[in-house]
Amino acid sequence: MMSLAIGAYFFLIAFFLAHLEIQIEGPHGWAEKLPTWRWDGPGGRRWFAKPVTGYHVCLVTLILLCVHLPQLYAGSWEREADLLALFFLLTVTWDFLWFVCNRHFGVGRFRKGQIWWSPPGRSASPGPIYCRSRSPSAPGSRRRSGRGCGWTVPGCGAWCSPSCSP
Repeated sequence: MMSLAIGAYFFLIAFFLAHLEIQIEGPHGWAEKLPTWRWDGPGGRRWFAKPVTGYHVCLVTLILLCVHLPQLYAGSWEREADLLALFFLLTVTWDFLWFVCNRHFGVGRFRKGQIWWSPPGRSASPGPIYCRSRSPSAPGSRRRSGRGCGWTVPGCGAWCSPSCSP
């Protein structure tokens, strides 16, 4: 079970990653104005619903390598599940903080029609997108606790129910 200290530590990492990206991207999200390669073909759009950029591939790979450092000391499948759960929660928190802390966006512009890189035909609100993004972290946390706890996210549906069975 994740302790409050670990949660706060990962929130701090997400906070600084968001600020680093704000400094790099400014008002242009999804590396729109960065000199990086882009894969924007139908295959990429089918799997990721937005262009894949060299910037994001390198940054996410670096974060995955850092998060997996404990596996070098005492690796296990249980720890792998924990690390992947923390990674997915980190990325969602980091992404949301990018909007919250970016003076060019803010929470007020975090909605459909304001974010060009949001998947077409889907809402750009935190609910459905973040529930789908956080769902990969749930199996590790559900397995560890032995309880069927979900996430409370508006507009997410029954899977994200906050009820937990003892």
